[in-house]
Amino acid sequence: MKEFKKLFNHNYLYKDSAYARVNLIGEHTDYTGGFVLPLLLNHKTEIFISLNKEKNVVYSNLFNKKASFVDLKKSKNNHWSDYIKGCIKIINSNFSINNNFFNIFIKSNIPINRGISSSAALCVAFIKVMRKHYKLDISDKEIAFLAQRVEKEFIGVTGGIMDQMISSLGIKKKAFFLNCYSLKYELIDIPKDFIFTLIDSKIERKLRESSYNKRFKELKEAEKIVKIKYLGQLKMNSFSKIEFNNAIIKKRAKHVVSENERVQKAKKALENSNIREFGRLMNESHKSYSKEFEASNIHIDKIVKYSLKSGALGSRLTGGGFGGFIVSLINSKNYKKWKSNILQFSKDNKFIKI
Repeated sequence: MKEFKKLFNHNYLYKDSAYARVNLIGEHTDYTGGFVLPLLLNHKTEIFISLNKEKNVVYSNLFNKKASFVDLKKSKNNHWSDYIKGCIKIINSNFSINNNFFNIFIKSNIPINRGISSSAALCVAFIKVMRKHYKLDISDKEIAFLAQRVEKEFIGVTGGIMDQMISSLGIKKKAFFLNCYSLKYELIDIPKDFIFTLIDSKIERKLRESSYNKRFKELKEAEKIVKIKYLGQLKMNSFSKIEFNNAIIKKRAKHVVSENERVQKAKKALENSNIREFGRLMNESHKSYSKEFEASNIHIDKIVKYSLKSGALGSRLTGGGFGGFIVSLINSKNYKKWKSNILQFSKDNKFIKI
């Protein structure tokens, strides 16, 4: 309240929040109608709003800057305030409401451009605040769809529904198993004796400037070749019988088809507390992500190798690829030893314990 009042000279009217996530296994399987298994982090974005008579004014603590706007046109330089513009535009165009101007305070501790869904958390949190302000009759699942539309239609980043679904519907300390085709989900307990930890690769993953959209197009091309709506409907035994003229497209598709089977096996392993099997599947996932999908690099592969040598049961690049965080599975009793060991390989690593 004090921070908001200092910025805008009055108190806020509404607030809400949404959390970041780590994807334990299941990369690029969401927009191909497959399965994913993310988990909420403790890091979150909070949104505080009040009314403004003249224009929208938004402040972000991450940038320590204000931005103001009246129109809802996307900026030419991909400004951070575009996400707020996109949310307002989606709300205004989908509901019969008075188009108000707002003072908006974004308070977040989610690292940006690191593949842990900072943008989804921002959009979900802001749309939840709009739901309160306008008294909109929309569910948390509908909020996820609206937040996804902001990224696809306004920001221009292709992708699935995973990030928005867990950010809007997830529960902390429970893995979120999602069928991205049917949108049915289950919440699964994490065995108490084991923890997941993130290691920062220190490589920013800017989706608009990376190969993410290229991979999206390659997978959609694979679906055309196979003559199937979503690769998530394809099993590995059927995939192995299909002939591809393009070796690159085949590699991309192979990752997704095999990854879907790994996610389903990982779900069963978690339900049966077979944590070593879960770790093995994480390792297989990273190998496929690095070799078949080519979303990793030498630096990230080394961190994964160091993590396993230091005692992790499983380790893999998480998120959309091309940078960001590595997630590792560790027995909680061995965590201090694991961390000490890995710091011998690289002294400047930063960790997020989940």
